Amino acid sequence: MTVYLNGNVVTVDGDFSIAEAFAVSDGRFVAVGTNEEIAGLDGPVVDLGGRTVLPGFIDAHAHTVHIAVDKLADPQLAGLTSIAAITERIRTAATKAEPGEWIVTSSIGEPPDYFDLPDGLAEGRWPTRADLDAVAPDNPVHIPTPPFWPHPAILNSKALELLGITRDTPDQPGIRIERDAAGEPTGVIHGLIFYNARNPLVGRLLSLLPATSPESRQDAIATAMQQNLAHGLTTIYEGHGNSPFVPDLRVMRETDRLACRVVGTYEVPVGRVNLADWLTSVADAAGDGTGDDHLRIRGITVSLDAPMHFGGALMSTAYLDPHGELGNGSSVLSTAELAELARLAVQNDLRLNVLATGDAACEIAVSALETVHHETPLTSRAWVVQHFHHVTREQIARLAAMGIVAQVCAGVDYGRGEAAYVERLPGDQWEHVTPVRWWIDAGVPTALASDGAHPPLFHVWAALTRTDGRSGRSLLTPSKTISRAEAIRGWTADAATVLGVGDRLGSIEPGKLADFIVLDRDILTCPVDEIRDIAVLTTQRS
Repeated sequence: MTVYLNGNVVTVDGDFSIAEAFAVSDGRFVAVGTNEEIAGLDGPVVDLGGRTVLPGFIDAHAHTVHIAVDKLADPQLAGLTSIAAITERIRTAATKAEPGEWIVTSSIGEPPDYFDLPDGLAEGRWPTRADLDAVAPDNPVHIPTPPFWPHPAILNSKALELLGITRDTPDQPGIRIERDAAGEPTGVIHGLIFYNARNPLVGRLLSLLPATSPESRQDAIATAMQQNLAHGLTTIYEGHGNSPFVPDLRVMRETDRLACRVVGTYEVPVGRVNLADWLTSVADAAGDGTGDDHLRIRGITVSLDAPMHFGGALMSTAYLDPHGELGNGSSVLSTAELAELARLAVQNDLRLNVLATGDAACEIAVSALETVHHETPLTSRAWVVQHFHHVTREQIARLAAMGIVAQVCAGVDYGRGEAAYVERLPGDQWEHVTPVRWWIDAGVPTALASDGAHPPLFHVWAALTRTDGRSGRSLLTPSKTISRAEAIRGWTADAATVLGVGDRLGSIEPGKLADFIVLDRDILTCPVDEIRDIAVLTTQRS
């Protein structure tokens, strides 16, 4: 047993009580209370010196595996601020590559937000295929679109040839090909990203790009998880786009390389398989799933539409797409089709996650779930809705009545803010983007999450201020306003509930797994703008 004394212990229990001390034995909290109550227990003593202690953070939409794999791109272009620097790095890669070998770089710009491009490049424009051809004439080159903002992908002539893109290739839904004065493709292509994966051009590109090796993926994931721990993040939900990485995660669990706890799901391959047959093939995710408190695969996820800032959100009113044109997104499933998938999930005892963005996509989800709920009550299943950026208050009430739990991302105003929501959405819709207040007031357990961008303490600050990262202005409104305690709960106890591990993680209470962090200042009393700069001094994952 180890005894921890003289702390400011934010337990995040049901009363959000503050303790002075706690004790840990065999990886679990065994006692929590005052210094006087805990000091008499046997075992070595750690003096916390008045430091603030929280439960380990839980990211309910982490994308750690995707971030890790993205960093395998070679060469890396992050931080480069000119086409000259970008092409020089590609030239170096081409000298090492075999003729015909793909060169797949990272995205242009500074992750994770990729602000101020292409104006931020010295030349004030995107590279073109001519720029890339000059340094890599014998290799297909692909500079991908970042997943966080709709910059274009850029390809050279070899890559365009392999994709079959010529002057006669028309623009397609979601895909726009820039052309020069003579009508030839410049290599700058908008929409060539996984959000349009059902488009044949995107599917062909994905089929052509070289695969990474399992060993390299696992090494990269291990590194990313160590970085998570440094930020106080002890548990992650890979509940979206995780299917390709389940084998990697299982190997890593067998070899004891998972620094973070992981709960994962399978992504429903809509349109590619017979869903009834596919659901029987993922029986390992049924019920409580398979695995342990280090790795558990539980449930399935279906994604209905794409982000609004990419023009893919299905909304009830038209909005401006990335090119300034009025349009709307679409859903991969109708209400009836989603209801049938939900019925099959009930029959196969699979916990269903539904990811939606636009209010009309949210309505498809709510109506479909209600249809099944009236046939077989869902209230005890704690099914999950993810993102729901543009959900209405009425839709939240209907979800609450079904016992649904929610994962939302309050950091969207920082990464997208006025450039997406104020300038592109009609009327006052920006005021209700990710309305965390509405979720909490409805009594829905609501996990906050990063969506792969920025550490947890940054997101606690972002949830409290709703600051636009480009302008620095706050987009905070009544529907977005929450307290520090509520923001912390969204990254701990409520997140544990959404992951289905609330009985053993998310708070500092006797019997729970002893995951906790020590901070360099009091998150409850320091100036709010200091929260994003709080240092994590210690991360303990039992």
